Amino acid sequence: MRQSYSFITDNDLRITGWNERVAELTRQTALSVLGRKYYEVVPRIFVDDDDALSLSLRTKKDLVLKEYSFHCIYGQVKADVFINSSTASDGKSTEAKVTISHLTDCPVTDKLRESQRFIDIGKTASWLAHGVRNPLNAIKGSVVYLRGKYSDEPTLIEFTKIMEEEISRLDKFISQFLSRSLSDIELSSLDINMLLKKIKAFTALQTYAANIEVMYEYGDCPAIRANAFQLEQAILNVINNSVEAMRSGGRLFVRTGVEKRADADFIVIEISDTGSGISASDKSRRKTAAVNSGRGFGLSITREALQYYGGHLEIRSEKNKGTATRLYLPVTTDFSERP
Repeated sequence: MRQSYSFITDNDLRITGWNERVAELTRQTALSVLGRKYYEVVPRIFVDDDDALSLSLRTKKDLVLKEYSFHCIYGQVKADVFINSSTASDGKSTEAKVTISHLTDCPVTDKLRESQRFIDIGKTASWLAHGVRNPLNAIKGSVVYLRGKYSDEPTLIEFTKIMEEEISRLDKFISQFLSRSLSDIELSSLDINMLLKKIKAFTALQTYAANIEVMYEYGDCPAIRANAFQLEQAILNVINNSVEAMRSGGRLFVRTGVEKRADADFIVIEISDTGSGISASDKSRRKTAAVNSGRGFGLSITREALQYYGGHLEIRSEKNKGTATRLYLPVTTDFSERP
């Protein structure tokens, strides 16, 4: 329900009454405005070229101004304005009571609200990043212990080595996040196929437990400049979605290659699954549910990461036939001097 804002002026248009809501709106207390001309505090209200309050007081008629436009920073706001002319409490003079309702937001207010939302997200992300570091150190200590305890188990040693590397990468990524903008992340020469081979090993137990057949096909892909951890997470988001869609059984197929698009070469990472998929008619209905479960948010992060490198994401899905997700990364762009 929208609030109403009201104030009262005397016959000389000096403020004699100022309610709490209009005080909150203008951030000016009654003490600071009483006795001042109303148009020194709020925008003047006109009917044609005449002051609306003066007109109402002079004619002793009430005025109703529907969707009246007030100027504000970066635009205009609209409101319904009601002006009531009546005899003052002294029984001699007249006064005008102004009530403003259905006030729309100033565009700058929307901008500030949006900015505040991003500020809040930043604070939460910073808190989360700090919160991850302590358990991360505990996990790293456990991994080091297991590697030393079972040094004669080659498979376990391979996995603990991957885990330790990932923990170090995550810790470094958190440090970068807390110290500067993500646009300043470190870039280096990256072999996409080597990255996928590591991801295959890293997710092997996960897919094995879900009874999912896994196939990787590596095309001839040139090295690119990128942040390995960032792209690894982007790819893992898609693979995890595929595994979740199949739950138990099914086939995960990952392949790489180079494709020309609009006179530019792109490395393409295609990740397809035999999960339930989704029909076009169901997409809008299930979009919110996917975001709430975290899957939509994961894809959003993947899309943002690809866009940072000048790439993009394409998804094709058909109900009961699975989903194919294609990640495009440009080949020739050098990001080392990216601002």
